[in-house]
Amino acid sequence: MSGRRGQAYTLEGVLAAILVISATVFGITSIDTRAWEDGTREETRRLETRADDLLTVGKNTGALENAILCYNSGRTRINGNNSSRPAEFERMLNLTFDSRGEQYNIYFNYLNETGEQRVTELVSENSPASANRPSTGAAVATRTVALTDNMSVRTNSPSNACGNAGPRVKSLSSFYIPDADNNTRLYNLVEVRLIVW
Repeated sequence: MSGRRGQAYTLEGVLAAILVISATVFGITSIDTRAWEDGTREETRRLETRADDLLTVGKNTGALENAILCYNSGRTRINGNNSSRPAEFERMLNLTFDSRGEQYNIYFNYLNETGEQRVTELVSENSPASANRPSTGAAVATRTVALTDNMSVRTNSPSNACGNAGPRVKSLSSFYIPDADNNTRLYNLVEVRLIVW
């Protein structure tokens, strides 16, 4: 008798679980998420426009070129939150993203010495190590900057961040971007990729 009662309780529990799961699935599928999705798309478009504008202005003013030439010679990272002697591109990042609490990563993509493989260098993480992965609604903008053999690396001084001319890139064996073609005056093409979320 107690065996039948145990089976009845088990069957009742299984049916209750199926009923709860079915109600949950029905409830989730009946929620209209289009408003949230549209809001996310609009936010991504807005971030994409601002990121694209920032790279355009940075390229047109030379701030982006200076950031590439300063990184690893006068700076170990590019940080818009830098409060002590920020470089021009860092000030632009601060005004555009840091001041609004938005996160970003910057990557420099360039050719290696053989000209066959692209190498990616992570340049900036404006986020804690645990949160430096972009969300699914992240915006991406890119610009390409041409470096030539006669360009000089940028160095820091007490009053001028990334504003002083150092040695030419062609004469440095330790510069992080290699000369992609020794037979031309073009040193390398650097694609700057900015991901914002």
